[in-house]
Amino acid sequence: MMKKLAILMTALFTLSAHAAPVFNIFELGIAHGKTARYDAVGKHNIRTSIATEQGTLAMYSVKQKANPNMVYMVELYADDAAYQVHRKSPQYAEFVKQSPQILTEHKVKFDTVLQFAGDKKITQTADTKTNFVSVSVKPEHAAAFKAIVLDEMAQSLQKENGVLAMYAATDAKQPEKWYFFEIYASEAAYQSRRATPHFQKYLNETQNMIADTKVYVISPSELGNQGGQLWTAER
Repeated sequence: MMKKLAILMTALFTLSAHAAPVFNIFELGIAHGKTARYDAVGKHNIRTSIATEQGTLAMYSVKQKANPNMVYMVELYADDAAYQVHRKSPQYAEFVKQSPQILTEHKVKFDTVLQFAGDKKITQTADTKTNFVSVSVKPEHAAAFKAIVLDEMAQSLQKENGVLAMYAATDAKQPEKWYFFEIYASEAAYQSRRATPHFQKYLNETQNMIADTKVYVISPSELGNQGGQLWTAER
């Protein structure tokens, strides 16, 4: 446990030496019959970027279970300079080149402010589970909710082997709205987290703070990251 904590704290101080990491969420519509082509170009973009770009910390492609033509890209970069390096890369240029033949007009970028980013190196399997949830918090509870949720996420990442990645961000224009993206080794790992004392404490303490919850039912397509990141916004 102490070794794991030391590794995570090292990552925290490494990221803290930079400007705030860049966290992106995109919602993209895929043209009919183009999902396989999108998956292929997306996989190349993700795998090449993670392998060759030190500042590209995580790239995840997931899709709605009920509508595989609606996909999400979730990305984490060390800072804006690292993001610009990625945007100038050959693999990103190839993605942009093919996009007009693959994507519909539905292109939405979630304008967010990163609050928490923590992950371990991910090896994707058939059991890997991804969650994407948005939560609207009652304004009068904003500060308390932030303190509670950031503490719970840090504990989950440190204490539970099956919790692989956790990211939280608020809406830039509606700071009471939170987005959570999480990766687990399996459904069993997710259910194990829900049964932990720290998660139950989170549920009990925040149940009257939340005004609305939206669950995006998704499945993973391609998940890539450097691993070992831990960054928390100032409280």
